[in-house]
Formats: sequence, C-alpha cells, structure tokens
Amino acid sequence: MSDRLPPDPGRPRPRSANAEGRLRRYLLVNGVAIWVSVLILVVLRVAVVGKSSTIEWTIEVLAGAGVVVLAAVALASRARSTLAAFMVVVATWGVALAITWFTPFIAPVGLLALLLPLVIVADHLPRRGRAAIVVTTTLLSGTIVAVGSLRGDEYDRAYAYSPLQALMLALFVPLLVSVLVLGLRDYVSRLQERTRELEESRSRLAQASVEARRGIERDLHDGAQQRLATLAVDIGRATRLWEKDPAAAGEVVRGLQGQLELAIRELRDLAHGIYPTALGEKGLPGALPAAARRTVLPCTVDARDIGRHTPAVEAAVYFCCLEAIQNADRHSHGTLISVLVDESRDGGGLRFRVTDDGTGFEPDAVPDAHGLTGMRDRIRAAGGELRIESARGRGTTVEGQFAPGTRQPR
Repeated sequence: MSDRLPPDPGRPRPRSANAEGRLRRYLLVNGVAIWVSVLILVVLRVAVVGKSSTIEWTIEVLAGAGVVVLAAVALASRARSTLAAFMVVVATWGVALAITWFTPFIAPVGLLALLLPLVIVADHLPRRGRAAIVVTTTLLSGTIVAVGSLRGDEYDRAYAYSPLQALMLALFVPLLVSVLVLGLRDYVSRLQERTRELEESRSRLAQASVEARRGIERDLHDGAQQRLATLAVDIGRATRLWEKDPAAAGEVVRGLQGQLELAIRELRDLAHGIYPTALGEKGLPGALPAAARRTVLPCTVDARDIGRHTPAVEAAVYFCCLEAIQNADRHSHGTLISVLVDESRDGGGLRFRVTDDGTGFEPDAVPDAHGLTGMRDRIRAAGGELRIESARGRGTTVEGQFAPGTRQPR
C-alpha cells in the first residue's frame, strides 16, 4: 500500500456497486442511442436524400461522440467512473454545439442534450467538478441559442427548406427526450433508495443506541458498581472494628486501596469504550495508534499531519477503524493490518483505509452482518460513505470518505 492516499481534493465519495452499475447502464443506453442515430442517418444519406453535407457532418460528429462514449463504458467497467463521467459530459457538449452549428434548425435538440449530464452523471463527479459543469452548461445554453439564431438565417439562404429538417427533428427530439426521461427516472430511483437507506440506518442506530445503553448499564452493574458496593461494606466493617480491634481495622483499610484502583481501572476501560480520552485530546493521530497496540497481529497506523475534525466525524472514523482492526485481528488469519488516514492538502475531505493481507471473505454472502452494517450506519450518520472490498484469498479493504467541510480550525 502506498504511503499516502492519492492527493485528490475533489475526489468523489466511494460509491456502491449499484451506483456504478447505473452509470454503466446509462453509458450503454447513450452509446446505443448515438450509434442507432448514426445508422439511421447513413440510411437516409444513401437511400433517400443522397449527397448532403449537413447529414455527413452530423454523422461525423455523432460517430466521434459514439467512440468517446464507448471508451467511457470501458473506463466505467474498470471502476473509473469519474473520468468516464467527464468524458461523457465533454462529448455531449461537443455534440450539442456541433449539431447546432451544422444544423441550426435543431438547436432545441442541442439544448436538450445539454441537460443530460446534469441529470444522470453529475453525481459521479467531484463537488467542484459539478459546480463547473453547472456553470459551463448555463453558458453553453446561451451560446447554443445565439448560434442557432445567427446561423439560422445563413442556413436558410444556403439551403431551401425541405422535409429533411422535419424528419431530423422527428428523429432526434424523441430520442433525446427518451434518454432524458430514463435519466430522470433513474435519478428519482436513486433518491428513493437513499431515503430508504437513511430511514433503515436511522432505525438501526436508534436500536443500537438502546442496546449500547443497556450494555453500559450491565457493565456498570457487574463491574464497577459491584466493586464499589464491596468497598462500602469493607469501609463499614473497618469503622466497626476501629475501636475494638485497630489492627484488624487497619488491615481492612489497607485492602481498600487495591479495590479502589480496580474500580478506577474498570471505569476507565468503560469510558474508553464509550469515547476514548486520547481521541478527545489528541484526535485520530493519538487514538488510532493506541488501538493498534492492543492487537495480536502487527498493526501499522499512518495518520500523520491529520488536523482536527468535528467530534462526530472523528468518532465515526475511530470506531469504524477500530471495528475493522478487530475484525482483521480475529478473523483474517493474515500477517499485517495497515491503517491509513489522510485528507486533502487544502483541509478538505477526510479519508481512511484499513487493509489486511488475510484470507478475505465474500461481502455479498454476509450482507446483514451486524459489524459491517454498524460501520456503514456510523459513517453515513456522520455524513460519509463507506466501501468494503474483499475476496477469498485477497484480504479485505475498508475505505471511507467524507466530503470537505468537516475540518475544525486549529
């Protein structure tokens, strides 16, 4: 594993397999729509219209965009969704401008094409990338309207009106509207899925909170409370013996110190499980190495130069890393556990990764595992995203990402 996570301030959050699958499906649908359009235009050029520079230019533009989309499909299949999304956005802009320039009478089609990236692939881009796309799309919409208006008169003078114009409008408008409607439907599905996940996560967190309080009550009752009750009995016995047998009373009092030390240690251990003192005082660079020293397997921690973040984020990262470390220590059968925490150079998003070189497992085979679900819920409740990757014989990687804005000033 590298010394640091790749310095990418605008890196998007880790995404689920469903999100990646949706992007690939959209790219495939978009590519099919483009190449079907090319095929129809070629048929029109050969069998109906004959030689037409307008159709030839449109075919060339669409074919170029189709090649870009196919390349984006290949990148998305290799989990490079950010680059694939950028390529599709740029290709769409090029198509919108080109078809407006060559065929200004279908400028409305160009405007529809501009909307597609905003609806479908923007979620796969970094935050600053999305902002740049919104601004650029707004500017391009005005440019397309201006080009369509300026080129319209020139086009009408050069080419007499023909049924070809109506035919091209009838071809492209329904095609783009269909893709746009599918994109909107997919976007609504994503929102519904995220809402359902948040509701389920909230319910699980509430139940976990109740169970945690019961656990604390049980630990206090069985541990420190029993110890303190014994101390109270011994103090009473020492008081009764003080006048009758001072030597016996002194012996009882001397034994109280050891019991007090045990009670203090039990309370400290319990408090450490609730919220470690080192985490509150020193942050993640101070708390994670202490957790790593309690493992049986060797565990390395790299959290250098990490600033302080909000308590909710630091607690989520710490307990998620702690759970991943303990799982690797108990179940991985590996030889090394590595913990890496990093943040962008401008103090933006916090990222962490816990890896082991053990036997691994199939995450899909244990979708309802309490520990894995708890980690996801804790990170999502703090505003982040979590990804767990593992396979038989290839170890396990637990990786989380938070958007910029969680860092606190020094």
